[in-house]
Amino acid sequence: MNNLLKFILRFHDFILFLILEGAAFALIANSTYYQQTQLYSALQITQNYFFELLSDMAEYTSLRGDNAALARENARLRNQLDYYVNHDTAKTVTRVDPRNGKLYTYIPAKVANLPTNKQNNFLILNVGEWDGIRSEMGVISDNSIVGIVINTSAHYSTVMSLLNRDFKISARLKRTGYLGSLIWDGHNYQEALLTEVPQHVKIAVGDTVETSGYSAMFPEGIQIGQVLSYETKKGNFYNIRIKLDIDFKRLRHVKVVRFTYQAEQRSLERNLNLVKIDE
Repeated sequence: MNNLLKFILRFHDFILFLILEGAAFALIANSTYYQQTQLYSALQITQNYFFELLSDMAEYTSLRGDNAALARENARLRNQLDYYVNHDTAKTVTRVDPRNGKLYTYIPAKVANLPTNKQNNFLILNVGEWDGIRSEMGVISDNSIVGIVINTSAHYSTVMSLLNRDFKISARLKRTGYLGSLIWDGHNYQEALLTEVPQHVKIAVGDTVETSGYSAMFPEGIQIGQVLSYETKKGNFYNIRIKLDIDFKRLRHVKVVRFTYQAEQRSLERNLNLVKIDE
């Protein structure tokens, strides 16, 4: 009680000011119809502003669910597109599985862990064996390649990122069709190298680099990036520096690629002693 009295005595001028302001505001609000309508209008504007603010906040918090739904829809559309790309009705034998009409299927996933600051980076995805994920499956984003599944558990999988010095796949220059090996030199997370391209090949800055299709992990023609620069290295081959299309620091949603005939192709490769992670 003493503390309350001390508070009132200390701030009595401010408290009296608030009381008088409230009384004046009430008199103005009830004096004329015009004043009442003006006050009501101001209150409506303030109320609408706060409702809009709350709506924006609710919309922002729902973005996580929206992004997941978009990832599932993108995977569904890519599955449909793959059928039309690979189903050649002019041929008796098609490149698709007669059971479901698809050469590749795509399983949406979310990145659970994403380091980019190491020499050998790995990703963790929130899908695993129960979702049909197996080792040596490719992982892509909406606009580029991401990595290769190397290990799985029931609900999660480990992916060797493109940003890993042990990563190596076949890639090609889209304009000329010449092949090379795509690797990462461990320096810039936005760049990679295309090596083993013969020196006689005509290269231009801005040329597109894409997947070659000579792999059981990635479909043909997925764009990887553009040529930044090139130089001769170790004899008659180029080292070509590529600006990657993918931004790993913003990567959240991906798709795991399931090749219908992967087991069959791998079996033949093993019999020929040709199986390698970089093929």
